[in-house]
Amino acid sequence: MIYVWHHVCTALLAVASGAVLVRARWTHRSPHLAVLLWQATALGAVTATVGALLSAGLEPYGRGIVPALSRLGAELAAGAPHPGLGAGHVTAIVAGLLLTTWTATVQIVSSWRAGRHRSRHRLLLRLVGRSDAHERAVVLDHPVAAAYYLPGPSGCVVVSSGALEALTPSQLEAVLAHEDAHAREHHHLALAPFHALRRAVPCRLTARMGDSIELLVEMCADDGAARRHGPAPLIAALDRFHALGASPVPPGALAVGGHATAQRIDRLRAAHPPLSAPLRNLVVLAALAVGLTPLSLFVLPA
Repeated sequence: MIYVWHHVCTALLAVASGAVLVRARWTHRSPHLAVLLWQATALGAVTATVGALLSAGLEPYGRGIVPALSRLGAELAAGAPHPGLGAGHVTAIVAGLLLTTWTATVQIVSSWRAGRHRSRHRLLLRLVGRSDAHERAVVLDHPVAAAYYLPGPSGCVVVSSGALEALTPSQLEAVLAHEDAHAREHHHLALAPFHALRRAVPCRLTARMGDSIELLVEMCADDGAARRHGPAPLIAALDRFHALGASPVPPGALAVGGHATAQRIDRLRAAHPPLSAPLRNLVVLAALAVGLTPLSLFVLPA
């Protein structure tokens, strides 16, 4: 039972980490590290919960989950299951496998839906969009100011004609750099598990988690744009988008002015230094511990 308690403690640690991250403010100083810790926390919570169920069910084997499942499969194929397996063990094993299947299905369906929306929008862009003068973005003739990155195999940055009219050349460069950062760092992949969780379990907690990770991802892109062009043109561009109001973007897109714009402007103006190297290393170690500990217990002891 010691391995069951290991998984339970890891799951509780992951939940506690998530509760702390939702309220933490240091995350705004180093958003890339915070995104890493969020991903590790989500991975740790899911794998530890599944691990606790499977460890409880496979307890008679006295070994790791993967070796025990292999042994169980061989015994079932031979028609001679372990004599120590009771109804409670079987229930826990089935629950763990069902939770694994449900989690994978939710993620696959969510990713498929997002991909379908993006494909439809890319088709629309081919019909009504046009390339800008330097072929860095697709221009969509629309009076509302909007700029976003549409992920996918042929991902593209989209800018409305309203945005081109509202922004100065330096502000437009900063906006394009922001969207390029989304594309370069594959932020849509970081968001995908949390979008799936929000759809599968629509409650206040998952909504707050989703909002937190979305804000951090936008801050990561802000930092990328600020490094290339300085914070001033990006702040001015965000101010302009904020004054003009939020513009609708297609599902699955990452918009420069789409999330907590005023908070991001205040952060860029404050220019707080990132975390010190020792603290950054501590966060990385914490992420590795939370994310990898339950996975290691799947194979140990062999």
